[in-house]
Amino acid sequence: MKVGFASADVTPAIGMEKPGGFRKGFNQVIHDPCCAKAVVIEGDGERVALVGLDTLSVRRSVVEGAREIIEEKTGIPGANIMVGASHTHASGPMMGAKPGDYAHAFDPELCEDLAQNESTAPDLCYLEHVTKQIATAVIMADEKKEEALLSVGRGQEPTVAFNRRFRMKDGSTMTHPGKLNPDIIGPAGPVDPEVGVVGCWRPNGDFLGCIVNFTCHGTTGNVGASADWIYWLRKCITGGMGGGEVVFLNGACGDITQVNNLTDDEPESGPKWSRRVGQKVGAEALKVLCMAEPADLSPVRSSRELLKISTREVSEERFQEELATVKSSTPEDANWLFAREVVLLHEANKVEPEVPCEVQAVQIGPVVFLANPGEYFCQFGLNIKERSHFPFTYVVELANGCVGYVPTPDAFGPNGGGYEVRMAMSSKLIPEAGQMIEDTSVALANALTPGEVPERPKANLNPDPKKALWSYSAKSDKA
Repeated sequence: MKVGFASADVTPAIGMEKPGGFRKGFNQVIHDPCCAKAVVIEGDGERVALVGLDTLSVRRSVVEGAREIIEEKTGIPGANIMVGASHTHASGPMMGAKPGDYAHAFDPELCEDLAQNESTAPDLCYLEHVTKQIATAVIMADEKKEEALLSVGRGQEPTVAFNRRFRMKDGSTMTHPGKLNPDIIGPAGPVDPEVGVVGCWRPNGDFLGCIVNFTCHGTTGNVGASADWIYWLRKCITGGMGGGEVVFLNGACGDITQVNNLTDDEPESGPKWSRRVGQKVGAEALKVLCMAEPADLSPVRSSRELLKISTREVSEERFQEELATVKSSTPEDANWLFAREVVLLHEANKVEPEVPCEVQAVQIGPVVFLANPGEYFCQFGLNIKERSHFPFTYVVELANGCVGYVPTPDAFGPNGGGYEVRMAMSSKLIPEAGQMIEDTSVALANALTPGEVPERPKANLNPDPKKALWSYSAKSDKA
C-alpha cells in the first residue's frame, strides 16, 4: 500500500462573512488556520482520497470543481474523492444564495435583498479559492505517496458531546431548553462517543498521519476564524506522535453539540472548552494509535449513488402568511428570521423542487466511510453502524455537498419539534430523507466485501505446563 498526506490553507480573510447563524457575522481576527487536509491511499492499483475541510459545510459545485481538477492532474477518479466539512462555525463564506439566484422570484428585488443582505452569503472568490485548495491538497498528497502500513481502532470519549434536543413535560421537544430546565424529561436522541482512527505508518514504524472520525458540532468557539475544537484535536495528536497530519471527518452530529444541558456547569463555550473538547478527543485517538497493529489494509474501493430528494412544499397560504411577517416585522424578531427562510424556500422550490444528494462509500480494508451531504441526526448514524457488515463503519456528514438538516421521523412527529425541523433553507427536505440516506448507505456498504482486521501478535504457548512456568516463580520458600 502507499499513502500520502498534504494540507492546503483555506483560512478566510479578515472581514469575510462567518456563516453558522441566521444573521450576518464577520471574521474580525484569525485564531488558527483553516485547512483542507487530504490523504491519498493506494492499494491493489486503486486510489482513494479523503479530505477534511475546515468549513461549516461545502457546496456540491466546489467539490465537483475540485474533483475535475484532481482527475485531470492525477487520474484519481472523481467518484473516489470524498470531501467532508468539519462543521466549524468559525470558517469562511461558503454557503447561501449567489447573486441572481432569485432573479425568477415573484419579487426579485425583495428576495435578492433577503438572500444577499439579510442572510449569510457566499464570497465567489472564496469559493474558487477553496475549490483549488482542495485540489491542491489532494494533488500534493498523491505526489507524496510512499510505502506504508495502516492500522484501525476505536476508542470512546463520552464526556464532551451531548444531544441538544430534549423531551419536555408539555409533550413537546425543544432544542437547548436551558441548563437544568425543570421541565426537561430527558434527551430526545442518543449520542455517539466512538472515536474511530485509521493510522498510517512507514514500514519502519514512523507515524505519517491518521484519519479521525468523531461526532460533535464545531461550536465551542475559539476567538476568530478557526477550525474550532478540531484545531486542538490536531495539536494533541501531532504533539503526542511527534508530527504527521490529521484528517478529521465529522460524524452524524446534526443534533450533537458540546453543551450539556443536564448540568449546572458553566456554558461549555469559548477557548477553554474548545481546548478541552479537542484535547479529550485527541487523547483518546492517541490511546488508539498507541495500540495500533499496522498491516496491509486491503482492498481499497469506492462507490456512490446520487439520490434526488424532494424538498418540503410551502403552501400558498403559508407563503402569504410568512411574506406578511417579512413585510411587517423586523430582523430583530426570531419569527421574522424564519419567515424570511420560508419565503426564500417557496421561491427556491420553483427551480429546485428536489435536490441532489450524493451518498458515498470509501473502503479501506475492514473500514468503510459512508458519506452524505446532510446535517444528519445521530440516530441515523448509529443505525447505519448497526446495519453495516463492516467491523469498522464511520459515518461522515456534510460531505460532497450540503442539503441541510436531516432529522428523524420522530422529530417531525406530533411530539417532535425544535429548531432543526423548523422549515427553512437549512431544513428543507421531506421527512423521509433520513431513511433514504440510511438505506442507501447500508446498501453501498454491504455491497462491498470487508478486508481482514489485523490481529495482534500472539505468544508462543508451551503445551507443557511445567516448562511454561517462569523459572524464578516455580517454587517459593516456606516460613
